[in-house]
Amino acid sequence: MPGEMKQKSKTASDVSDSGSREYVAAGASAARAQVCGAATGEQEALSAEIVALLNDQAFSPFAPRTEREVCESFSNALLRHWNLCCVTFHLRDEDGNLSACTSVSHAHVSGEGARAVAEAMAGEVARAGAEVLVGLEGGAGESRGLREPLERAGLAACAGVPISANEALAGALVIASRDAERLRASLQGVRCMGKAVAIALGNARRSAAMNEQHGHIEALVEELRSRTAELEEANLELLRVGRYRSLFLQRMSHELRTPLTSILGFAEILLDQEKLTDTQRRFCEIIQSSGFQLQSSLNQLVDLSRLEAGQTEIFLHEFSLRETLRESCAAVARLAQKQGATLDCTTATELGSIVSDEGKLRQVFYNFFAFAIGRSPAGGTVKVKAAPAGKRVRIEIKDEGEPLEDPARIFEPVDIDAPNERGTNMNELGLVIAHRLLDVLGGTVTLHDRKPKGLTIRLELPSRPTER
Repeated sequence: MPGEMKQKSKTASDVSDSGSREYVAAGASAARAQVCGAATGEQEALSAEIVALLNDQAFSPFAPRTEREVCESFSNALLRHWNLCCVTFHLRDEDGNLSACTSVSHAHVSGEGARAVAEAMAGEVARAGAEVLVGLEGGAGESRGLREPLERAGLAACAGVPISANEALAGALVIASRDAERLRASLQGVRCMGKAVAIALGNARRSAAMNEQHGHIEALVEELRSRTAELEEANLELLRVGRYRSLFLQRMSHELRTPLTSILGFAEILLDQEKLTDTQRRFCEIIQSSGFQLQSSLNQLVDLSRLEAGQTEIFLHEFSLRETLRESCAAVARLAQKQGATLDCTTATELGSIVSDEGKLRQVFYNFFAFAIGRSPAGGTVKVKAAPAGKRVRIEIKDEGEPLEDPARIFEPVDIDAPNERGTNMNELGLVIAHRLLDVLGGTVTLHDRKPKGLTIRLELPSRPTER
């Protein structure tokens, strides 16, 4: 009997312990559900703030412009919405290593401890090339080497999220918290932020490069102005450069470049983060492709200033001319569709590869193709034909537009003595740039009027570099 009573008492205790465990598990599930519910609201608010940050960067003159300012603005957004203990951004430096750009931590976490955690996590992200989690179930970074700095800093969990640009690792975003569930709930927002930061950093770098180019051009113009008195015989050329400067400043103004940057940024967000249909994805890719083409056209104005200063650099390599022509025709297909014209491009089967500067040659093709399309009437056809001509390559562009009044002056659209009241359009300026680029590449261009209508533009360029 005593044994039986003892056995019954033990069984009752087991039942009591089992009930306690079920109660605790239920409480944990309820807490987790509450955290998940709050996380949904915070995620929506964070997404809205990310979009607002990118929009401000594109349109506001007071928005963050440097890499440090961009990282600080995103760090503050994370802290506001998730109250994490530590947020650190690491970016690639000139040596290719990940270096700390910004670091924010709460007062209860030592700065040294936070830095140790961030350095270890960033190093692991660089080594793995993927997301690293410590202190969370299923984490891929549970090695003792990552656990030790986390425990010394008094933190429960941390995560390292890669920041990628052009499919390459550009940096790492490291977060840490004493509350593992809070960190887990914030992961989706942190991943989204990693992609947005890559776009914002790209915008900041492009803005800095543009400012540097703008400063260089301004300095060049000032130097030309200072020599006007000494170079009276070159006065006409200086006035033309001044006109080009005016066109450059108009086209490269803040109102034109920053909306373009925003368009490219939002198109990238849609392609990377949204579940798009095939048609929507195709449209987004067209928007992105057209934006890049417009950005390339704007950069032509920078090239013009460099051409005027004789500072153009040539980067030679071997490439397929047939493929370059095909892609150049595809780039102006939208222009042809808008004009109501047809673009017909044929290349000889014996046309091989050439050695030249492919980027500058694309600019030459694009500008001459755009000029021919702009001249063509609705329903007209622009024919492009390419074939080898001895040691050179010949490209003929035929349109059906009206005859030119003065073909000899087509590459000098700015007439100082008799200014054109309608102004110089982008196609005419593009021809000036294309003509000078072709000369730099060792090529030539000739124009021939066709009867009764039409114009033939014949481009010839060497298939290999020649001594100039």
